[in-house]
Amino acid sequence: MSQTENRSVVRVILSVLISFLLYLTGFGSLFFTLPLLMLDRRYPKRTTDTACVAALVLVLGRNILLMRDVLDQGLTWAFIAVTMFMPLSLILSAMVWVGKGNGENTFRRVLLSFSPVLVLFILYEIALVALPQVRTSLVEAYGGTLAAMLTALLGLEGEAVAFMAEVLLFALCSLTLPIALANSVVLAFVYEAASHSGDSVFERRIRTFRVADWFIYVFLALWAMVLLFYLVAVPMWITIPVLGLAVCALFIYFMQGFAIVAYRLYERGSTMTSLKMAAWLFLILLVVQLLNAALVFGLSILGVLETWINFRKPKEFSDEDHS
Repeated sequence: MSQTENRSVVRVILSVLISFLLYLTGFGSLFFTLPLLMLDRRYPKRTTDTACVAALVLVLGRNILLMRDVLDQGLTWAFIAVTMFMPLSLILSAMVWVGKGNGENTFRRVLLSFSPVLVLFILYEIALVALPQVRTSLVEAYGGTLAAMLTALLGLEGEAVAFMAEVLLFALCSLTLPIALANSVVLAFVYEAASHSGDSVFERRIRTFRVADWFIYVFLALWAMVLLFYLVAVPMWITIPVLGLAVCALFIYFMQGFAIVAYRLYERGSTMTSLKMAAWLFLILLVVQLLNAALVFGLSILGVLETWINFRKPKEFSDEDHS
């Protein structure tokens, strides 16, 4: 093995270890696939995929090691499976993303990278529906943990804490898909921005990102179903994914709203890159908490409205990635 090949192996191993160390931290676990995505800048996709699998094996091994004393209990593996959903989703999404080049339609690329996450979520749901005892045990365990946290933080007791724990658990389950989508998109965006630093073509692709016209029907149908579920009682295994997908659709229009703002700033002569704009947006959302919902909702609605109102000049879309 040549010296160059040795260096390549060392870089890949270091990337896997950095990814694993990020996963071990709290906030950093949201970015643990970024070092793996960055490998795609230097190496073939097969190398990136191998590194992704290696990092996933380390994460799985760590979770098994933590529960080594109770591995003989069937429910333990259910907890491990639940814990592995997010890292597995991010890994699968990253592998699909790097498999599609810059020539791929951006909107389609986002949907394709999200598709394995959706399939995985459906498989989890099928397993939980097919195993009611496991589902009940998981709900009781996580509900009990949330109730204990609420009691410690808010001092609630009795039915109040049980009700709030149930609502919070429902919200967390419903937000699983949106969090996975948002996390994957943010990581892909950071990776692409770092890979195309100062690239005017990349910035133009951000400014001209457009959601396909047909997606508005998906968006409206999902939210119509969410409203219907307030009037008609349906099983949670239907409500949770529908609500999650509705929020995912809203986030996709948030991306279009972001693109519209980036375009308008560019038209006014701003030299701010999309990465800097995203960083400022993140800081605003982090520091000014009261603006979170209003800003996210506002950009999402802006993205939705462009279905009927063109906020960007048609001539700017001559090289746009239409669906």
